[in-house]
Amino acid sequence: MADSAELTALRIDRGARPPPSARRGRWWRWPALIVLLVAVGPLVVFLLLPPRVTVASAARSGLGDGDPAWAELSAAGYIVADRQSTVAAKYTTRIARLLVREAAVVAKDQLLAELDHRELDTMVIEGEAEVARSQALIAQAEAANAQAEAQVVQAREASTQATAEVAAGEAAVQTAAARQAEAQVTLEDASRRQRIDALLLKSGSIEANRADDRETEVRLAQARLTAAELAAKEAVARVAVAQARAAGSESGIKAAAAQANATRAAQAAAAAVLQGAQARVQTLRARLDDHFIRAPFAGVVTERIAEEGEIVAPLSVGGTQAKGAIVTVVESASLQAEVDVAESHLARIKPGGRARISVDALPAEVFPGSVQRILPRVDRGKATVKVRVEFRAIDPRFLTDMAVRVKFLPPGAPAGAEESALPDPISVPAAAVVTAAGQTAVWTVTGNRVRRVPVTVGVRRDARIEISAGLDEGAVLVIEGAAALRRDGQRVRVQRPEGGR
Repeated sequence: MADSAELTALRIDRGARPPPSARRGRWWRWPALIVLLVAVGPLVVFLLLPPRVTVASAARSGLGDGDPAWAELSAAGYIVADRQSTVAAKYTTRIARLLVREAAVVAKDQLLAELDHRELDTMVIEGEAEVARSQALIAQAEAANAQAEAQVVQAREASTQATAEVAAGEAAVQTAAARQAEAQVTLEDASRRQRIDALLLKSGSIEANRADDRETEVRLAQARLTAAELAAKEAVARVAVAQARAAGSESGIKAAAAQANATRAAQAAAAAVLQGAQARVQTLRARLDDHFIRAPFAGVVTERIAEEGEIVAPLSVGGTQAKGAIVTVVESASLQAEVDVAESHLARIKPGGRARISVDALPAEVFPGSVQRILPRVDRGKATVKVRVEFRAIDPRFLTDMAVRVKFLPPGAPAGAEESALPDPISVPAAAVVTAAGQTAVWTVTGNRVRRVPVTVGVRRDARIEISAGLDEGAVLVIEGAAALRRDGQRVRVQRPEGGR
């Protein structure tokens, strides 16, 4: 009950009016209160309302984003082969066999087609027969030459023997002449003594039998002289015969030498004929080998132009049915990307520079490459230059004329960028990065609350900074108003800049 009385005493009687003097003393309070509210109201609102912040999303940027000198440079083109050969026939003839089709993988020197060579086979056989005949003629000439050389040797031996016989005959003539002279002297001496003894016999100084002995000596000396004369004549005759034989031997030597010369000439002629026949056979065999069409290098058959049984020619002439080629072979290992680059961008491309290649037929993959060469000609109509980019590795799925797009990487691109092993770096506006106590961080916004996240920064490109670690793609960051942020979980009012991301 006491409590009720006390409460009753505290009740304000709103019906009771204050005295007039009291009302006149409080009229100024209301203007003062209004002034106070006008002055303090904004401060109260500032202190009680969450701070307003401007935000943007963290996004991945291309390698050249934000760098005018190295803005991303891409070019479109096609896959081409650095080595491509359209294989044709060297002679006009018919295709006897065609051994490959499109998409066939061939090795170097593999047989692709065989041309009709039956007539050429006959010519080769005839040429080989001519070679055999020439070889037989050479063998005969060699045998005749050997025989002629033997005859020359025999003639020389006979000449030597005849010369020796002449010398021996002349010696016999001299001996016979000496014997004849000796017999003549003996006869004269016997005749002289016979005359003496005949005188002595007449005078009776000697006996008759002695005279008979002298007559016998004379006859014997006469017989010896006659025999010596005959021997001398025989010796002279033998010398004449030996001289004749010697002269005949000299003639035989000359005849044998002439025969040897003739056989050597015949041998040389046969050798020349053989050489000509062999050259003809080699030419025919070379022509025959040209009828076997082989792959000039390892690669893939991309087009089959002629068919088996058709006539092919070295040059297809208008109005004829002969085709000028058989197949087209592309060296797979030489496939490259050929793209058109605006000539105003050539200064940014150097041979050896890295590139990332995309193939339209394989959209989910990228292929590393490098600039191989810049072709030295400009397309005046398009103001472009063709650039060849070689693949680091050739994919077996590549085909010529496949559409490609090449992204040329700047020199400072990180390792592996051309392989797409590294994604494009996350970049944020430079204003989003704050530094406190030597630590870099960003304020992220989730809903209407913020959180301070430490990050590792990378390269700064104009108004953006790459974030190497600590931040995920798509995170919403505070880029304006970070000075009013004090703690994690603080409430904020979020707004995005016009045209911002």
